Amino acid sequence: MLRTSRYLWRTKRLSRNPLGLRRIHSHNGLTGLLRNDYFSDLLPSKSEKYLNELPCCSIYMGVDPSADSLQLGNLVPLMGLLRCHLLGYEIIAVVSLFFVSSNVYFCEPEIGTGTAMVGDPSGRLTKRTMQSSNQFEVNTKGIENDLKTIFQNYWEQFYPRIKNSEPPQSIRTLQNIDWLGKFSCLEFIDHVALHFRVPELLEKERQVLLSIYVCEQLFNIYNVRLRLESGNGMDLGEFLYPALQAADFLHLYENYNCRVQVGLTVPLLTTQDGTKFGKSSSSSEIGSTKLWLSKSKLLPYSFYQQILNFPDSMVSAKLLRQLTFFTPERIDNLMKVHANSSHSRPVQRSVAQELTLLVHGVDGLQSSELATRIFFPRGQSTDGQTKRTAIDAINEDLNSAERNYLMECLHPSSGLLPVIHAGLPLGQHAVGEWFRQVLLQTTDVHSGSIINLKACMHKGISLNDVVLFKPSNVTSTDGRFTEPDVFADSALIDRISTAIQRRDSATGLSVLKIGKHDHWFLVTRTS
Repeated sequence: MLRTSRYLWRTKRLSRNPLGLRRIHSHNGLTGLLRNDYFSDLLPSKSEKYLNELPCCSIYMGVDPSADSLQLGNLVPLMGLLRCHLLGYEIIAVVSLFFVSSNVYFCEPEIGTGTAMVGDPSGRLTKRTMQSSNQFEVNTKGIENDLKTIFQNYWEQFYPRIKNSEPPQSIRTLQNIDWLGKFSCLEFIDHVALHFRVPELLEKERQVLLSIYVCEQLFNIYNVRLRLESGNGMDLGEFLYPALQAADFLHLYENYNCRVQVGLTVPLLTTQDGTKFGKSSSSSEIGSTKLWLSKSKLLPYSFYQQILNFPDSMVSAKLLRQLTFFTPERIDNLMKVHANSSHSRPVQRSVAQELTLLVHGVDGLQSSELATRIFFPRGQSTDGQTKRTAIDAINEDLNSAERNYLMECLHPSSGLLPVIHAGLPLGQHAVGEWFRQVLLQTTDVHSGSIINLKACMHKGISLNDVVLFKPSNVTSTDGRFTEPDVFADSALIDRISTAIQRRDSATGLSVLKIGKHDHWFLVTRTS
């Protein structure tokens, strides 16, 4: 009876405030996200009632600046956070200079610059490799730029199509060094550390929950005993890491009315062997390229292609829930289409489109899809006898507007597509050295990868579909790979000259291919 009266009073009070009424409905939305596996757990357990009775509040996520760019794995909690924003919550991203962000809780996005300087020990049997303060500053700036770009794309491309009538709530990006950096050692001990009991930190069975209430919320912790039993030990800074997290949460609660944090409660994005993406382990890779979100580390085209080439073993409704804003109905439909025509990659393509738009914006997506049409043309050539080439696609498939747009995307300042700018060789004698210099540029423009010339030749190289080097199992010490003699070979020079003549006459474009999947546009027109 008391509960009903309280609910009626709140409803009457909020009925005069449309925003408040919308938020009371949004509590069911959070519960719906939990029940539909957008969040894998709720801490403390059996607290859906607490979740449903939350007052108007903000929600945050911590981000760990251990690198100068976010990775694909970071998108999982970030998508959870943005879903909370769609439900009408203010959200905060906190960049932790005292590493907070390897965990995700219901809260506003924060950059954990403060806690990053300590290093989150969660789930690790060894201490994190620490970086200099200057490197942390570089990392923090890079992550802030990533978040700024993602949030802007979310505002422009996603929020209007999903929530087109209600006034939006704010999105903040903070650094926890701004408040943790003000603590002296004695103040930290007096105001924070004394609230933590050593036996609770050591208790193996309580590896998930730490029963210290701060702002009415329980905290996730690491398993201290597991670390100690590994023989690697733990320093005092790592041991006190949960206290820094608690200080973060308390500050956000007191200053931003933050009561929920998104983090480990989000399902992990995993590779085929079950290891998680986007963290500090080397297993956070697909193929040979880490899925960085910054276009300075991974071109939008390469980002799109890496996702498009996810193996079928990764395709699941869980993946779609984790990485898209798709409705349950659309997810079900996509999974049915995939079951009947997996060869066309409907799920991978949809995820690639959704994430490239979110991470790199309209130009990132449009340029990636345009380049994909060119690099991987479908059908037969006009003579009906051979497969269509990339040059055929440029000549026959693109209208004038698409050609102009392609050339804009290939400008050196765009950073959208793999492109090499090189003038034409000055005479037949210069062809070999010209091509060697072209190949050297692939080490700079392709996804941050280091590819030496011998490795390129080993994979196989073609220019405008003229094969210059066939794929070979010959070792890199084989004599035919000796530089620079190989580029002085007359037969190779003739093939390169033939390939140059096949470039697109209207745009001056050539297409360089190394191996099966790596492509570059080669711009040779100077005007």
